[in-house]
Amino acid sequence: MSDTVVVIYSGGMDSFTLLHLARARGYRVHALSFNYGQRHVRELDCAAAVCRQLGVPHQVLDITALSAVMAGSALTGGDEVPEGHYEEASMKATVVPNRNMILLSLATGYAVTAGAGAVWYGAHGGDHAIYPDCRPEFVEKMDAVCRIANYEPVAIEAPFMAMDKGQILGEGLALGLDYSQTWTCYNGRKKACGRCGSCVERLEAFASHGLTDPLSYEVEA
Repeated sequence: MSDTVVVIYSGGMDSFTLLHLARARGYRVHALSFNYGQRHVRELDCAAAVCRQLGVPHQVLDITALSAVMAGSALTGGDEVPEGHYEEASMKATVVPNRNMILLSLATGYAVTAGAGAVWYGAHGGDHAIYPDCRPEFVEKMDAVCRIANYEPVAIEAPFMAMDKGQILGEGLALGLDYSQTWTCYNGRKKACGRCGSCVERLEAFASHGLTDPLSYEVEA
């Protein structure tokens, strides 16, 4: 088994934790980020800065040419990003069609190129209810396909599958991570909005540990 993994690294707190977890477990890491036309593209700046600091090989793929076949999400279109706790309708508004299958497929190709035995991504327990491409059965099927799609088998792994965001944060705190190096807000403005579902989940994760999020917010946390 290869000691190298490809981590799909968005620049958010989950993938930031995942990147460091892979390194802590002794893997050589290649980070892969994607520009798919997300309004919070500033997360990629965070990803690039962390990889420079760590000396981690980092590729950023521009797949905005696929926007015509990945349309209909508040994350890539003109619709307002839903605010407050995610409910079914508001969470569905943030689904980018087939995003993770596309990203995992590209990451698998990169894994073969880089000699990596696995692709890691940050799907977690809080995503299961709505996001089909973050469910255990999706990971299992993608893992099975990617193991036979090339001469070199590549595993698809989601180490946080059984965790919620607070538990993921706990993993990172145990590693001594600095979450001011991440970006979570779905609105790509100067400060995090503090109102979108992504911000609300993040703030609740810090509160569950009795901590204050190091990011600046437009509204008082």
